Amino acid sequence: MLFVHQALSALTLLATFVSGAPSAGLLGLGVGAAVDVDLNIQLLAELGVAITENVTPLTPLADFNLDASLDIRIFFGRGGYGTLQNVAHGARYTITIDIDGEPYPVQFDTGSGDLWLPRANFTCEDGNYTVTDPSNCIFAGRGPTGFSQGTIDDEIYDISYSDKSAINGTFGYGTVSYGGITVQKQQYALADRGYFPGGNNFTSGIMGFGLPSLTEAYYTDGTRNNYSTVPYNSWPFQAIEDGLLAPSQFTVGLFRRGLNDTQNSYGGFVALGGTPPPADFPYTGVWATTPMIKVAYPTFDIPLQYDFYNLQPDGFTVNGNFFEWVSPIQNDTGLQAPTIVDSGTTVSRVPSYVSAAIAQAFEPPAHIDHDFFDWYIAPCNSTVPEVSFRLGGKDFAITPRDILIDGELGEVYSDQSCLMGFQPNPDPSKSNNPSYAANPIFGMTFMRNVVVVHDLENYQLTFGGVLWD
Repeated sequence: MLFVHQALSALTLLATFVSGAPSAGLLGLGVGAAVDVDLNIQLLAELGVAITENVTPLTPLADFNLDASLDIRIFFGRGGYGTLQNVAHGARYTITIDIDGEPYPVQFDTGSGDLWLPRANFTCEDGNYTVTDPSNCIFAGRGPTGFSQGTIDDEIYDISYSDKSAINGTFGYGTVSYGGITVQKQQYALADRGYFPGGNNFTSGIMGFGLPSLTEAYYTDGTRNNYSTVPYNSWPFQAIEDGLLAPSQFTVGLFRRGLNDTQNSYGGFVALGGTPPPADFPYTGVWATTPMIKVAYPTFDIPLQYDFYNLQPDGFTVNGNFFEWVSPIQNDTGLQAPTIVDSGTTVSRVPSYVSAAIAQAFEPPAHIDHDFFDWYIAPCNSTVPEVSFRLGGKDFAITPRDILIDGELGEVYSDQSCLMGFQPNPDPSKSNNPSYAANPIFGMTFMRNVVVVHDLENYQLTFGGVLWD
């Protein structure tokens, strides 16, 4: 079948996925390229990646506040598709879940582990954490007044995001469904109070698809666990434990912003139980698998463990020149800080030498704007360099619209200046915890150029090249 992604709604794309008949041999993409479907099937089998028909779309939101980016930091052998919609011109992606029979649109985030909704009587706070008018907390709706399967009396929910958002609440249990998978007893949080400038009229809370170590439950008596978190199964891990997500894989694909796309016409998908069929998706045939990397934080008595979806890149290429990847070093362990793959981070963050090499290759060169987070900006009509990142020995090219972010997502001033899509990491010397260098983050500007298979059994990430345009 022809796969043409140009200004199609997420629902139209989903209908295309479901109705497309499998085909053998070459798949014409309508862009002067063809992909060998059988070859992709063979490569996926060799990499241990399952093929699933269960794919749902990610949905876009229509408002935007770049400073409110999250940035933090299935049927018994069958899979499930789930739609991702983009929010805020590509700064947010959403899914719709069901809790105890009620639907809730929530932000989708692989960089956190908790599912939370604002409680029906949620108290809205401002940036100073004082009570303010409820209209300043613009959720699409509020959650229930309580938990259908009981409250966890000795645990509280407490999370802070890098934009200074903070949510506090209570844990309990309910039945949570997504993509055709129903977890009968899932721990989740109802937020009682908080400051959340990333709210909008389209979503109610966040669904974290991260690892259990990223959950933010604490005992009400902090001395019980030395004021550390009490990990529990996030929704995908509970689905795995219940035998509902098998194989233990999910794939995220964020559609590339094509030149003819309207701001919110492009979305993405979540595939549960593997990755979508090669006959239905424009895979290039370039696949690479990298192990997930454990980290330790001795200063906080946190042993070696998996936390984020971490990897170690091989390097990157700018205009044909290859550079090896040099990771920041943690002062207390001497270990390299791995790179996080996170669907909740709008603009990717990379070591400063990486962003500098990209910036210098612009014509004219991009420059740091000290009035805008010390980030690189460039004229929106600049000549953009060719950039790719090497993972697992394979190069994955980045589209120009993610190297220099145009449109309402990337324009920062009225003088037609646009943001570079790969910005320098924060200076660790200015951090509250100088022992820990900030992890590089491959966020949305990277993820729109690949599909990412998260293998939760073997703790590895598989990347597939795609031709969305």
